[in-house]
Amino acid sequence: MSSAVTIVLLDANILYSRTLRDWIALLQVEAPGLFNVTWTEDIMVETLYHLRKDNPLWSEQQIGGIRRKLEKAFTGGQITGYQIDPGLNYPDIGDAHIHAAAVHGAVDIVVTMNGKDFPYSDDLSYEIYTPDDFLILVDDAVPQAVQAVTEEQLRYFHKQSSADDGVDLPLHLKKASAPLFAERVREHLQNVDMSILTTQTT
Repeated sequence: MSSAVTIVLLDANILYSRTLRDWIALLQVEAPGLFNVTWTEDIMVETLYHLRKDNPLWSEQQIGGIRRKLEKAFTGGQITGYQIDPGLNYPDIGDAHIHAAAVHGAVDIVVTMNGKDFPYSDDLSYEIYTPDDFLILVDDAVPQAVQAVTEEQLRYFHKQSSADDGVDLPLHLKKASAPLFAERVREHLQNVDMSILTTQTT
């Protein structure tokens, strides 16, 4: 990443994953000035639609609460006012709005699991990363932030689980299509003082 703040747009298939959205949001906080996440109404609506479709019994707080937390967490703000260019060849027309928003919002990186669905061009104004590649990029730039978030996540899941349950952060990341970053987190876990799990934090 460059010395300037990198503007990042997350596709709905990233926001849908609690594991990915939590790690990226926490890393944004832990490494201020490195990257800012931005969002669009289209992407947010698509995310919430699929969450509701797959979880029909969730409460408003569980669905709407996710939106409110993400809007508060993503310091890059909302991209509005973009127009779709009908002259481009879109492999997946359903992702045309993401390309338009990325260009209009001067985004540096789009994080998605569907990079092949974006217009192919050597002249794209942004780069396309998989979630694994993006998280590796962050770890390369600020490993101390990843270490801090690893410890924060470990404490959180330890408090949420029963005494007999294990906390396998790398496994969650691997299941969320970030296997290489999962191994980085495994390395960070080796440097964790496990007494943090019994120390009260305020």
